[in-house]
Amino acid sequence: MARPRFEKLDLETRRRILETAAVEFSARGFEGASLNQLLDRLDLSKGSFYYYFDDKADLFITVVDYAWKVMLPAEDLDLGDLDATVFWPTLELLMRETRARVHEKPWLVGLARLMYDPPEAAGVREALAEKFAEVRQWQEDLIRRGQHVGAVRSDLPADLLRALLVGADEAGDQWFVANWNRFDEDEIERLSEEVVAIYRRMLEAPPAERKS
Repeated sequence: MARPRFEKLDLETRRRILETAAVEFSARGFEGASLNQLLDRLDLSKGSFYYYFDDKADLFITVVDYAWKVMLPAEDLDLGDLDATVFWPTLELLMRETRARVHEKPWLVGLARLMYDPPEAAGVREALAEKFAEVRQWQEDLIRRGQHVGAVRSDLPADLLRALLVGADEAGDQWFVANWNRFDEDEIERLSEEVVAIYRRMLEAPPAERKS
């Protein structure tokens, strides 16, 4: 991750640096992204770059962390606020908002491809593994909350449901990032809504289990 002094820059400067780098990585991949060209676009000297980052891999890890927060702002959702009446509508809204961010920032698609097929650069795979582990834990906590309020089926253990969801979710994500440019925005929305409906049918508690 970036050195602590990077966090002392103003928010707009940090955003500009990270989104410019994200566009470069998204378009050219990790290996193809030229640090020199990126520094030219940012009007940064090498000395300034190494003041904030250890190397290109460190920049990439910082960009991924930023992208993750843009795509999955799970910290904005307090699971304790979810009850049976709002559980599924809240999740469906969250997923729609995530897709809207991807449409707004298309570089997220190219970066997601790199997350699923990361470079061998030092520290990158470890950083990504940590991110994926955080998401999987959040998914299990979400399922447990859903079971507690009667929105998620309780006939199967939460960790088994999480394993099923992770498998389906990652397969779906990889298909979408590989095929994103094949479809217009309306078709992406239709397909995404259908996939979310499949997840809901897989996890939702049957009527007899739902709490009023």
